[in-house]
Amino acid sequence: MKRASMKSIAASLRERLVSLAALRPEKEALLIDPEQLAFETFFRGAALCYMEHSLPAADTEELFMLMQDIFPKLPDGAKTYTGIVYGELSKLPREMWKDNVQLIGKLYQYYNSERKERAFNALKKNIKISPEDLPAATQIFTPEWIVKYMTENTLGRMFARYSGYDVSRLEYYVPTEENAAGVPAESITFIDPCMGSGNILVYAFDMFMDMYRSQGVSCREAAELILSRNLFGLDIDSRMCRIASFALIMRAASYAPEIIKNKLRPQLYDTEGLYSGSDADEQLRGSELYGALMRPVFPYEGCGDKASMVCGLLNRSYDVVVTNPPYMSSSNMSPQLLDFIKKNYSDYRADLFSAFMVRCMELAKPDGELGFLTPYVWMFIQSYEKLRRLIFGKKSLETLIQLEYSAFNEATVPVCAFTMRNRNTGAGGIYFRLTDFRGGLEVQRTRFREALSHKDCGYVYERSADDFGKIPGAPAAYWLSSRVYGIYESCPSLGSIAAPRKGNSTSDNSRFLRLWHEVDINSINLGCRKIIREETRKKRWFPYNKGGGYRKWYGFNYYITDWYDDGAEIRRIPTAVVANYRYFMRPGLTWSTLTSGRFSIRAFEEGYIFDNGGCCIFDLGEKKLFICGLLNSKVFEYLFGQLNPTLNFQSGDVARFPVKYEYSEEADRIAGDCIAISREDYDSFETSRDFKRHPLI
Repeated sequence: MKRASMKSIAASLRERLVSLAALRPEKEALLIDPEQLAFETFFRGAALCYMEHSLPAADTEELFMLMQDIFPKLPDGAKTYTGIVYGELSKLPREMWKDNVQLIGKLYQYYNSERKERAFNALKKNIKISPEDLPAATQIFTPEWIVKYMTENTLGRMFARYSGYDVSRLEYYVPTEENAAGVPAESITFIDPCMGSGNILVYAFDMFMDMYRSQGVSCREAAELILSRNLFGLDIDSRMCRIASFALIMRAASYAPEIIKNKLRPQLYDTEGLYSGSDADEQLRGSELYGALMRPVFPYEGCGDKASMVCGLLNRSYDVVVTNPPYMSSSNMSPQLLDFIKKNYSDYRADLFSAFMVRCMELAKPDGELGFLTPYVWMFIQSYEKLRRLIFGKKSLETLIQLEYSAFNEATVPVCAFTMRNRNTGAGGIYFRLTDFRGGLEVQRTRFREALSHKDCGYVYERSADDFGKIPGAPAAYWLSSRVYGIYESCPSLGSIAAPRKGNSTSDNSRFLRLWHEVDINSINLGCRKIIREETRKKRWFPYNKGGGYRKWYGFNYYITDWYDDGAEIRRIPTAVVANYRYFMRPGLTWSTLTSGRFSIRAFEEGYIFDNGGCCIFDLGEKKLFICGLLNSKVFEYLFGQLNPTLNFQSGDVARFPVKYEYSEEADRIAGDCIAISREDYDSFETSRDFKRHPLI
């Protein structure tokens, strides 16, 4: 069955269950709220489907009784709702359920899809992601082959140092230099601190089982060792924790069925409800929001066994840390979460995933292995430079897969998967650049598997992290040639000879921006060289550079901004930013920060205020035409496109570009002609402020 069908079944079940639960008799309504009852019956129904397809001889009611900590007793009428869930989920093909306990986690992601969509739609109205919606908004089920890649190249690498384990049996293992002593399997600790439904832990269980069995350990003893000594997990969502616990118990039972009756539980915890309100618990305030990002003091003497176990978990060091951390830009965080990130992870606060990466490095042993699936913006964008320098200076990135821009559509952002050693070994990394292969994750998987067998395929690179420091900002441009690195070393940066700058963020464009033809033309200040506050109270509108898409040389002068009283109303908004004010009204060059494709730059004269979506370059002097021509050239398109494949062209990224300026009358003439031709074309349409007459008339 297609993914869309799975999603529609799970999402419609949530809506149906909540509606039915809200109509229960009054006496039952006192026992459990509709949302909770909907989840409990969804989870139970999904577990029932799995057990009946994968454990056909089992007494499912007895199994539920043995796992009452995971499946609590429900009101008598709840059996009806469980039956509805079972009936709907049984429509999925039987082979989807067979030995696939991870399916429940994927279905739960789809179960929450309406809530996630609602949270993201609210962002368009400047409503931040609430703590209640954070789990649903950030849950992304990690694709199976990427789980295997991350786990095999971390835990598998740890096993490779342990004599007797044959890594050739690992499907996605990338051989690298090994220079660490091995440790016995029973002493290896593995944690996923953002475990979600536990699919990474489930595969790690399989690998540990394979390791133990290769050493002659029985399945039952191995399962007990894995659950009690090897695997650990944490999440902010108690529901996800229960799903993950069930998944691991079922995986253990597939090897040793008696595990269920032993009531041995995985070392998995959630951070809900740790703070009781007492002074002793103060360090756990906000635990349901911060999760593994907390650094609690240990030993913990507050109240509650659960809190003590979580604090203990967060104070250990692990041999292997593998996770798909939550992705959330700081601009979308709730005030509480943003304040915590700024205070505790100030150098890595651009996104939630970058803070988690740093926390995972803290959780790993000095010679430990780490594996991540994250957006790949950290490799290139200026706001992640300190993270890059931490990784390339103090750690060793061992392997990395850069996926095609839209391959993982569940994430809505371009992603990479990578593994690293938690110290600098001096060894280079192996990089797989799959950015040119469209067609989704299966195409990416196939290409990666091909590259493992044929390293000369043209998209595998071996690069020392020392090279990245040769480029300003240290972007992870692992595929650049030595010649290009030489250009960056020998030529000054654009930022050293001109002033690339980002502009304003009004936080309310619908209030402060208009198209030029929406107001009286006589109320627009055109060609001003200076903003005079008193004059803005009489004539409030100014031209506004706000990007606009792909167009070279000239154009996209659509917008004007309300700058009444020198922008006093904008300045009063706490989230608004008035940036680089001293450059307002100066002539320069502008480009669209966010694009769907190629970079392009346009000239403008005096009189403009500018936006962060329309960054600008100033202080050009006689270099203006040369720089405009250079940045619109194929040379710039190639080098800059290679350096920054994110389609997000910030001022700091442009400032890094190497420029060897020499005055050229011919270059200035050509660039000037291009600007004149583009302006004539732009002004031939009524959308231009300078439109006089259509050329066909």
